Formats: sequence, structure tokens, C-alpha cells
Amino acid sequence: MYAMKTAGNADIPVLPVTRRFDPRKHRRITGLFDLWLEPGPRGGLVLPARPDRLLTPRSIADLVRRSGEAANDVRILTDDGARHSGLLSEVAGLLAHDVLVGPDGAVIRHHAGRDGTGPLHAVPLDRASHRPKDWLVIQPPDLATPLPGWFTVDRGLVHPRKGVVGLPLRGGLVLATRADFVTRRATAHQLGTASGGLVTVAVTARAGGFLVGDYGGTQRVYSGGQLAALLGDLPLYGSDLRLWLTWPSDLDEQHVLAAQALALAETTGATVWTPPPGGGAELIDGQRDLRALDHAGEPVEWHAYRPRFATGPPVLRTTPDGLLVPASERPGVVLRAWSRPDRSPVAEAAPPADVRVLVPRGGDTALPLPDGPHAGPLEPHQEASDLHAFRATLRMLRAPDPPRSAPRHQAVPADPPPAPPPKKPPAVSLAPFPRPPLVVEGRRAPAYGPAWLPPRQYVNADEFEAFVVTPGGAWSVADGIPSAELFVVAFLDPKSVPPGSHLLRVRIGPGGAIPMAALRAHVPARLQHLRGLHEAYLLPAGRLNQVSTMDRFQVEGPGELVPAGESDGVSLRIRCTSSAHSLAGLPNDVRRWPTSGTRRAYALVPATRVPLPRGWLRLYRQPPPVQVGRLLLDLRVPRDRAIDVWSTADALAPLTRVRSQVERLRMARVELILGSRSYGRVRVRHAYAVDAGRWRRVRQLERGPLPAVLPWLQSSSPI
Repeated sequence: MYAMKTAGNADIPVLPVTRRFDPRKHRRITGLFDLWLEPGPRGGLVLPARPDRLLTPRSIADLVRRSGEAANDVRILTDDGARHSGLLSEVAGLLAHDVLVGPDGAVIRHHAGRDGTGPLHAVPLDRASHRPKDWLVIQPPDLATPLPGWFTVDRGLVHPRKGVVGLPLRGGLVLATRADFVTRRATAHQLGTASGGLVTVAVTARAGGFLVGDYGGTQRVYSGGQLAALLGDLPLYGSDLRLWLTWPSDLDEQHVLAAQALALAETTGATVWTPPPGGGAELIDGQRDLRALDHAGEPVEWHAYRPRFATGPPVLRTTPDGLLVPASERPGVVLRAWSRPDRSPVAEAAPPADVRVLVPRGGDTALPLPDGPHAGPLEPHQEASDLHAFRATLRMLRAPDPPRSAPRHQAVPADPPPAPPPKKPPAVSLAPFPRPPLVVEGRRAPAYGPAWLPPRQYVNADEFEAFVVTPGGAWSVADGIPSAELFVVAFLDPKSVPPGSHLLRVRIGPGGAIPMAALRAHVPARLQHLRGLHEAYLLPAGRLNQVSTMDRFQVEGPGELVPAGESDGVSLRIRCTSSAHSLAGLPNDVRRWPTSGTRRAYALVPATRVPLPRGWLRLYRQPPPVQVGRLLLDLRVPRDRAIDVWSTADALAPLTRVRSQVERLRMARVELILGSRSYGRVRVRHAYAVDAGRWRRVRQLERGPLPAVLPWLQSSSPI
């Protein structure tokens, strides 16, 4: 939680004239949703019209979403708002936007202004001193940073910022829009300072240019020259500029963007480094640095756009991990010498010139040599046998293996003639499919599937065809497309997919697809990249019965498809995969537990030295029966850290085109599961061991996180 302050405002005197808060005379601020709440009887927050109904974080978030302003920041108008910072922090996390509240000890009043007419500003006023106090900005817990928010707060007033949306970056700048401001702010704070004077600019690529937003809520695409003018305050001439962006998938847009990157280099006089076309830059967890990835997610070299007058080789290079480092940092090859047991002289061979010889000091070193040999030139007291053995080893490694000849009495069989390569079907060129007409669905239309997709979306009014990216190899349409999401993305243009991909042509009935360009929903942070897809459509799991498969292709080149077989026209399915993005064969959209606060749960773990399972741990709502060789842990689980299996099964039951492991888990009577990523957030309150056929509480237990307490329990005698 951070309170950002800006320069003073002359409209507010030291002791302003204020009035009692009146919702009828309240002044609205563009881009800020005001919610008037009051303290409840049990310490929570309630609506003034419903004082008997205590609000939860989810119910407050639902109020904001139903208002149609889920894309804006939220200001809670209530006295002593900071007392509810825990509850409102969860609201910020659910909405992925900042929440503004008044500080503790302040009441919400209306500033009368100079003439006392017109709409009035809401101001937090200190009860004791009657002076205005700043609003506190609560950022989403998982995306919280010390960086400023969308608005400025100054002596009780909230003002919209003006100009281009730019956030400070260590050694650079982040250019954001209203849609990605919160996520851009969080990732900008995680990036460290680059070495060698490298300047980094984070920007979104859109329509062959650079997307730049302003605090008025609008956005436009800048050319390379316009972006250079915008970055005029940065020391770019003669330096290196790294662009933190993701390339579009459309080949035409890639060509235009490459020309704009070159224009940026020519205008600024800097060497512009970008990921290769079709790839993107990714922030590496734990290293606070960026690496370049290709379209398949593999590390790749950064691409340099140099101005015409640049001389000499680039001063930066790419490591095998995709990092951009100074070219002077060359990796060395270190070989360790081994002495022969009898220390007898061997034939001498000169080592290659590019190999640095490391010789251990001291002639009585035992074999094998310890780690960390001393590097340096040979000294007179060092014996030469170690060096002789090392050179002989190099000679043996360089010499090719002699060919093995067959015995004289055995005939050498002739190699069979190579089999002729199979004939490859000719490639076909398909034009992009036409866009279907759109229509807005009613509120009573069937559900889409993902919980973050509200009703009344734009959908296709007529039947149309599109392409879906599928995995290669032995894959069956009947098994379903492996995915951790409850939707499939379809494209109209096959050129939007990189070469080497596998495509499935599908026919989509009316109401089966939602265009990404007209999506009316707050997309989760993990899916923000979908908004940049060109001519893409969302096929939600609840409408896959409208999607039938036709034939399969492999992308050979831009727009060139090689037929790979036909399909039997069955409806498309999704098979939930157990990967790094999903848990226990469940989709990402699951029902979390607990829905608010912290709740008690129980877990059974081995009493011996066995680590926690890598994937997930089963939890119980009630203490399970006694099991010999097990420990019973009484846990405190924070909000949304576990998965409610039975509620998830009920939510997935209407989605008949989705296959998951949720029904198997329910048949096994598994109620709750805890993912391995949440082990550290769960605390052990009590522990019980088996004694005389019953659970007996472990004494002298130090409460703490589950990974820290469990080793102590397994290594000691609990009873």
C-alpha cells in the first residue's frame, strides 16, 4: 500500500472549507469509480441501503463489475478506510486495479471550493486537526510496487495525470496504456539495471508500430521517428537501446515494424536491439534481466538495428540463454589437469591456442585433483609430468577414432540402398477467411465457460471457418486439444501462425466465437497477450458444440499449407493438461478456497523424512481417521490458496466438451487440494502423531510455514 504525493494545488487552502458528504453533489473523476460504503456493525463494510449485509471482497468486486467500470480504478468513500486495508487489498487483487481509500483517523467530507457551487470534491479530513490528508493507494497484492498510480493525490484531492503514460524504469522507460498499466508497472519494478549503459524501453507493438497511451484514456500507434521524439530526454545517441516488446504474428506487420525499428535507430543514433521477428522479450525470474525468445519460446539471439554511420562491431552480444551482455565478457574454457598415479613421463602434445591451461600447484597432489585448481604460469618447482599428462590427454581427444575393420574371415555386408523419401503433398495457398457479422447476445444466453467472461458478448451471427493451432505428432481430435484454459483461439489468416505449426480447420456455427477485438471483459493478467493477436477469435468451452473439425494442415511457409489429413467432423474438445500452467489435470479457471479470510484445513504427511509432493497436497475439511506412519497437520489456509474440487466439478459439469481429472478426484473423495506454489503461504498451527491408536497433539511445536515446520516434525520424536 503506497500513498503517492505530487506538487501542491493552489485551490486547497491549509484549512479548507468542507461540508458533510452528500452523494447528490459529488464530483465524478474520469477513470475513477467511486463507491460509497459505511462501516458495518461487526467491523466490516456495508452499503448504506443494506446495513444488515456485510460485504466480502468478492461482493465488492461484483458491484464494480456490474457497474460497467471494471477497467477503472476504485475509490472507496468511507471513514477510516485504512482500517479495512486487508479487505480492500483483496478487492484490488480481484479487479487488478488500484483502490484508493482514506487514511485511518480521517472522515470523508466535501470540499466546498472557492464559491461553494457546482459538484464537490471528496476529501479525507483529519478528525483532530481538521486538515486534509492524502488518499492511500492500495495496489493489487501480486502486482504491488512503489511506483505511482494512474492518478496524483495531493492534499486530499485526486487529479488525473496528463500526457503520455510513462513509468520510470531502471535505465529506461515503460510506455503503457490504460489496459496494461498495472501489469506494466509491476514488471517494470522487477527489472534490474542493465550493464554497459544499456537503455531499456518497454512498449507494445501494434499495427506495425509502437502503441503509446495517454492519461486521458486514448492511445495511438507511433512510428519509429515519433517514438524517437518521445524518447528525446534519454541519452540514446551513440548508445544501445533495448526494446522490451513482443512481435506481432502477422508477417506484414512484422515487416513494417522492422522498418520502424530501423527508423528509430537512424533517428536516435543508437543501436536498437529487439527480439527476432515473431519472438518476444521475457523477464527472467530471479535474474532481473530480459532474454530474447523465438516464436516457440526458445532462447535466441537479439537482433540489432544499427544506424548507417555506426562503425565497428556491436558492443553487445547474446549469450546462449538469450541475455544481452557486453561483448567483452567472453566465456572462458577451463580444463582441469589430472596427474598419473605413477607420475611417469608421457608423450608431449601442445594444447590448442584457445584453451587456457590450469595446472595445480604442488607436486604431491593426490588423485583426483580437488575442485578449484590454481591458475597461473608454471613455476620452477612444479613438476612437468602433470602438464605432460594433460597435453597427452588433449592429443588423444583431438585424434579421430581409428576405423574398426572386420575380421578377415568375416565378410563386410554392403549397406542397404536408402529408402526413397515419401512423397510430400504439394503445398496449397489459402486466402484469409472472411470476417463474420457480429451480434450482441442477451443476458439469458448460455454461459461461455471461463468465469471471467461476463454475458452480453459480441459473437458471430453466421457460420464461418477459421484455423486453430494444434500440437504436432500423434494427436487425436477425439482426445481433445491439450490446454490449461477453457477456450481455444482461432485465426482467420494462416499467415498469423509461424512456419512449422500445425493447424486444424474448423467450421464455427452462430454464437460459437467471440472476436478478441470486441471482447467485453477484464482479461486476467496471464492472458493479456491475447489482446494483441491479429484477427483472432475466442472459442469458449461452453460453445465448442458449435465448432466442428474439417481438415488438418502443417504450415510450411508464409500462407503455404501442406495437407496433413482430414477430420471426421466431430465437435472440438479440450483436454486439461497437467503442466506448469495447470494443477492435477484441472484448468486454470477453478473454484478457489477459502473465498475470504483464513480457514482451517487438515493434511496427512509421512512421519518419516519424505518431502512434500511436487504437484499438490490433499487437504481435509475435517480430521481424517488415524493412519499409522502419518502425521496430522492442522493448517491455516489463506484466501484462494487451495482449490475446491467439488465446487470446480459442479462448475465444469455443464462444459461437456472439456475433459479433466476433476470427476476422478471427486470419486476419490478428494475435497480440497493445495498447489505446491502455495506451500509457503500455509502455516502449521498444530500437529498430531499416532499414539495408542489415536491422534495425540505434538508439544513444543513452533508454528510457521509448512515447508519449514515439516522437516522438524519428521526428524524428531513428536510424542
